[in-house]
Amino acid sequence: MLEGPGAGTLGPVCAARCVEAGGARPRNSARARALAAASLAAALLHGAAPARADGVGWATAQAAELTRQAEARAAAGEADVALRRYLEAVRFDATYGPAYLGLGALYERAGDPREAERAYTVGLDHVSGFVEGHRARAALRSREGRREEAIADLEAAAALRGDDGELLQELAAAYVAAGALPAALGVARRLSALAARNGDRALAAAATTQARALSVLVGEADPVRAGGADRGPVRRALARHAAAPARGSAADRRREGR
Repeated sequence: MLEGPGAGTLGPVCAARCVEAGGARPRNSARARALAAASLAAALLHGAAPARADGVGWATAQAAELTRQAEARAAAGEADVALRRYLEAVRFDATYGPAYLGLGALYERAGDPREAERAYTVGLDHVSGFVEGHRARAALRSREGRREEAIADLEAAAALRGDDGELLQELAAAYVAAGALPAALGVARRLSALAARNGDRALAAAATTQARALSVLVGEADPVRAGGADRGPVRRALARHAAAPARGSAADRRREGR
């Protein structure tokens, strides 16, 4: 494939330069974003060819080559050409995940997280089981302080690939940062068991240590410790109430003068 001309960094006018035939600059960044979004939508609606089920098809091979070119151009500082190559890649194969990852990263480096998130989201809409898309969007959302949304993405990724130790570490760290310690404890125990099963002693030891520390912090909210003989005064009181709900209801009625 021929490499198109162009150099420079990805600024607010880059997207429009990449998609307009005459290369004219847009008047504002809003128009640039709209043109880039329109180009991505057009690539997906017209001519996007899926990969063959029996292996890597021609369209996927073209998308992979265009993505490789885009990465090389981006590394060389030619972000405008890189953007065009990524858009061409998804035109060939709308299910080629690396193109969306590269496109999103390109926008992130340009300081445009809104368009970066859009690229990841479009990828998630078109790529089945797109774990890396969830992780990339989670990282972006986390940097913006959107912890709950970031955790939702990591949870979705872990549901797709529950045996990924690195992913589980990311999820545990996200839970800790959000103050969701019981959830973090559950993930730490899961990671410890996974590492032990895989023979990764270092990871198993680290995860076990983290689980022990979290168990101390969580205290009586720990679902494992709650099953022990000494459940603490709060859990004992709740257990007594659960065992005799009718008596509690009667007491409530007496207090209310019924």
